[in-house]
Amino acid sequence: MLARHGSSRKPLQALARLAAIAWVAAPAATAHAAVCYQLPFPNPNLADGWGSTCCGRTSPHRGVDFPQAAGTPIPAVADGVVALNQWSGCLGNVVVVQHADGMFSGYSHMIAASPLGPGTAVTRGQQVGQVGNTGSCSQGAHLHLTMAPAANGVFQGTTVDPHAYIIERLECNLAPIGYLDDAGCDHITGWSQDPTAPDAVIPTHLYFGGPAGDPNAVGVAIDADVSREDLCMAIGSCQHGFRMPTPLSVQDGQPRPVHAYGIDTQGGHNPELGSSPRTLECPLPRLTGVRRRVANPDVLGAWQFSTFADLVTLTDAQVDEFELGLDIPPAPTLARADDGSPEVWLLDGDDPQRRRHVPDLETAHAWRLQLDTASVWPTAELLALPEAPPLRPRPTLVKGTGDTVWLLDVDLDPAPAGTAGESDSAAEPTTSHTGGDSTGTDPGTDSSSPDPASAGLPPGFGNDEGCGCDSHRSGASAWLGAFALLLLRRRRA
Repeated sequence: MLARHGSSRKPLQALARLAAIAWVAAPAATAHAAVCYQLPFPNPNLADGWGSTCCGRTSPHRGVDFPQAAGTPIPAVADGVVALNQWSGCLGNVVVVQHADGMFSGYSHMIAASPLGPGTAVTRGQQVGQVGNTGSCSQGAHLHLTMAPAANGVFQGTTVDPHAYIIERLECNLAPIGYLDDAGCDHITGWSQDPTAPDAVIPTHLYFGGPAGDPNAVGVAIDADVSREDLCMAIGSCQHGFRMPTPLSVQDGQPRPVHAYGIDTQGGHNPELGSSPRTLECPLPRLTGVRRRVANPDVLGAWQFSTFADLVTLTDAQVDEFELGLDIPPAPTLARADDGSPEVWLLDGDDPQRRRHVPDLETAHAWRLQLDTASVWPTAELLALPEAPPLRPRPTLVKGTGDTVWLLDVDLDPAPAGTAGESDSAAEPTTSHTGGDSTGTDPGTDSSSPDPASAGLPPGFGNDEGCGCDSHRSGASAWLGAFALLLLRRRRA
């Protein structure tokens, strides 16, 4: 099980994660040779192009010429670092730039030596010199451009067709980078970014129980849209963190690998993030409350509950430990007062109907509640409803071997103080008979647990694909998408 480190170690952990950024990013760029190129000028002389022996040549042309007026600025064809800056009797003033894909671009016959010394970083389009007519092999002002896999390829050895090479790489695509920071019993956290679209929010796919493509793994899609100050300077953009509550169905004491993948915005390679996989091993959480029946699959779908994220499978005896409460409503109904107050209330129960406060956005997202759908009530009429305890931080479902699924919740009709007993065994679920319990789960208590695999559900009951969940709901944070849960079984990230 992953250790939970104290606050004194957090700065060291943060430094270690940021130091790993370079480790994560470098393999992605190298593996895919993702370099964006541009032609230096739009008028290549292809009639006397690469490999040509026309015009009195005694050997094939080793580059491509671009006729331009003397003194015209020469742009670098791609990002890189100056490798050579020297004079050649045949080629005159020459500068050579090395690129991240292992290729070298050479610019010859320049009117004067380039002001850029070896080791100078250049960006695509940056001036590296001026067109000229220097060297014994030049006939008129032009740029002689070469592309070679070695720095001295400008002068001898193998070259490639510069025009064809650049045309094939006018559009580039860098693979996503990122890091799986933690797979703990409370949250799964990390970050991912697509360097090709560095400010864009991209999806992250998390697989529980195996890597992408493993038929036994369960996949979850979330958006990496949480702002993190530690990323602002490290990768030049802040809003790339992801954070999702750890699914309850995998909190059963069994170790599981968690794999994380950054999803490419242009449909390219989706690499596994740094420090992935991590091992998740969490005991059965301590459960409290009364059990409220989820009457049928339609109710489960209307609430957008997930049998992967929200469901704990128990023995029938453990389920029976919880006292019965009211059935949950057929669908969530939200309301707000017409006086402009910001509070949003969930209408719950029946005869009388109660109002339950939705305390914050995190709780609303955990329950998949769309606050903008709240109906507006006259203030006096809304406040006249009895107030019940607020929503718990996240929904918790339980089931036994039968078909029935229950929501563990507060008791909307609590017994008078001092008349209700409690069971608080560490080995079994505990039942709370008070209306003030707002936690639902407490991961601090270890417990034995049966096999968590879902069993006995009728076809379609609690099927995540059928609940209409949306992992990209507008305005939601990264883990909102996680709760929406796009299950990706038998599908690679």
